[in-house]
Amino acid sequence: MLTRRLLVLCLLAASPLAAQTTRVETIAEEQAQKAKALGVEGPGKAERVVMRLISSPLLAARIGPYPWFGSVYPGSGFAAGVGYLNKLPWGGSFNAATGISFNYSKVIEAQLELPELARGKFKINTMVQHLDVKDVSFYGIGPDSAPQQRRGYDYQPDEMGVDAVFRPGRWFSMSVGTSRLGLTSQRHDVDDDPQPRPRELAPGIGRNLTYNVTRATAAIDWRPAQGYNTRGGLYRATWQRHNEANDKPWDFRTSEYEVIQLLPLVHEQFVLAFRSLVTLSHTNGGDQVPLVLAPFVGGGSSLRGFRNRRFTDRNRVLVNGEYRWRPSRYLDMAVFLDAGQVAEHQKQFRFSSFETAWGAGFRLHGPTFTALRVEAAKGREGWVVVFGGGQTF
Repeated sequence: MLTRRLLVLCLLAASPLAAQTTRVETIAEEQAQKAKALGVEGPGKAERVVMRLISSPLLAARIGPYPWFGSVYPGSGFAAGVGYLNKLPWGGSFNAATGISFNYSKVIEAQLELPELARGKFKINTMVQHLDVKDVSFYGIGPDSAPQQRRGYDYQPDEMGVDAVFRPGRWFSMSVGTSRLGLTSQRHDVDDDPQPRPRELAPGIGRNLTYNVTRATAAIDWRPAQGYNTRGGLYRATWQRHNEANDKPWDFRTSEYEVIQLLPLVHEQFVLAFRSLVTLSHTNGGDQVPLVLAPFVGGGSSLRGFRNRRFTDRNRVLVNGEYRWRPSRYLDMAVFLDAGQVAEHQKQFRFSSFETAWGAGFRLHGPTFTALRVEAAKGREGWVVVFGGGQTF
């Protein structure tokens, strides 16, 4: 009798433990089934579509055709087209592209990079390019022009050139080059203004000029890519000499200095970006700088908040600052502040003479390129909306 009672008590004590064990096993099994259903965390459906597009041969610029985005000419707005890339042995490549912008400006260009020499330290690049640029804005020479003075001109440059690039280190490069540049331009006001502007008010417009161009550049560039980057910097100095081939009084020299610095924050999710740019022109005797090649500020690549090429003269100073952040892996947002000015002589630059603009925008990009940039900016003349391809800097 006693033995029977002890056996019953043992069974009653073991029952809750057995039930608890069964519940734990059931919960564990359910969690395992849910884990199988969820799988490994990854990008959402929209991001997978973007990844598939960006990794395709078209936008990744592998061998074959690809869509081309950019600008035909500074101030001509966003442009799109098609290109073809063929990679050659030892770092060489052939790249050709053609595109058209919103204002019907067109570009046809081809670049041939010969195979690298001296273990990648020396390379020769060749290029040919034809542009047909429509309705380029001109408001007058100097910083005191008025918006209502705007006139337009068309511009067709043809260029063929070759450059030799030497890279003694990972980030440092030097290059020298030469090219043949032909310029043709037409003033709109000849047909639509009863009192056409004198030539001296729009220097070089309406003339056919041919230049022998020589250039040299020294740069330190440790950005991961030129088309899209979140860290690194660029220090660049470029010197150019334009000699008019037919001894017309349009010879000039330019020197340009640029500094870009990117400061990443919080694993590159936030970036402080800065640029300063100075362009100086020099002439001898009574020679002039043609309008189409003169420095300018205004537009999506320089002083946002002002119309394209709003201020033009022989010299310019430009400063840009941006605060960028990435809400997703293929979208950047940014707020920015720009300042710039032009002057006939370097000694005329004044801190109080800077035109300023501020604004915000977004950029769609891949790992090494920026496909589309949309920004709204405000200067003292009102709001401007910018559509462009590629980074501002």
